[in-house]
Amino acid sequence: MDDAKITAQDARATKREDWRRIIAEQQTEGKTAAVFCRERGIPVWKFCYWRKVLTDVETGGFVQMPVNTVPDAASQIWVEAGRWRVCVTPGFDAATLRQTVEALTAS
Repeated sequence: MDDAKITAQDARATKREDWRRIIAEQQTEGKTAAVFCRERGIPVWKFCYWRKVLTDVETGGFVQMPVNTVPDAASQIWVEAGRWRVCVTPGFDAATLRQTVEALTAS
């Protein structure tokens, strides 16, 4: 792996850890997201975005979809990963699906 990829991965990991710390501070202080963000000059939309991203990643990032929204539900399923939807058909490779979901939720 080249240095540019390692550096980008390190930067993403650092950003995630920074947001985990910020979210933990808000929870510890017990203030609403709006008040907490206003006091720190953080856009509340950005705080909410990262709280959702990190919650989705930590809980697996999967969302169950009602059967009536899945085309031809007998032969395929849809997996939501952040803002992405992935169609999975019979015989899919679970390891590939996991890597795909991790990649989509990391961006």
